[in-house]
Amino acid sequence: MENYCPQCVRCNVLRCGHTEKNQIVPASCPTEKYPDLIEETKEKYLLPENQAVIQGWFGLISKVLDPKKPREKLSWTRVDEIMEYATIRGMSRLGIATCYALMHESRLLSDILENNGFEVASVSCLCGEMNPQDMGMPGNIFCNPIMQAEVLNREKTELNLMVGLCVGHDILFLRHCTAETTPLIVKDRALGHNPVAALYLSQNLFYNDRFIRRTD
Repeated sequence: MENYCPQCVRCNVLRCGHTEKNQIVPASCPTEKYPDLIEETKEKYLLPENQAVIQGWFGLISKVLDPKKPREKLSWTRVDEIMEYATIRGMSRLGIATCYALMHESRLLSDILENNGFEVASVSCLCGEMNPQDMGMPGNIFCNPIMQAEVLNREKTELNLMVGLCVGHDILFLRHCTAETTPLIVKDRALGHNPVAALYLSQNLFYNDRFIRRTD
């Protein structure tokens, strides 16, 4: 049998979103390809640290998608959801890992969090003031996402928020921080930090030439 790569985004059956499970799914369906992972992941969800996250999510989503208040979900911003999740989890000390270019946005965020009763530790990507040449890099400044993570580890933050870290720097930050972490702002210099706009614009013929396969 050909080893099909999972392609959920191209599935026309979408059996996983329905209660009826008799439909035949594509050979690329990960549920069919990796049946052993169903029980394996179920066991991992039962671990205490994962149960805590799931219960936090469930408490949050029960409010966001309250069937008695169908329009409620339209009023929840991402910041609201993060604060509610932290409250449900009993978290009081939050960390902000921010890009230096988004210090203004991070200051506004810190003000909101503090006004809602949270303690906030914030760390800029330029912390440490390291010499790029010492790291074998050119330029005059050096972003230090590993130190950002370690500072927040030392500060014993319970939930970290990433604000505009560059691609790659976000990976290093996530790799080295010990607290739970969620993104708030994903950097997109061209689209006002709204990367999903690129997906919508790709359907607009006026912008189509920006999203064809690159050859350079």
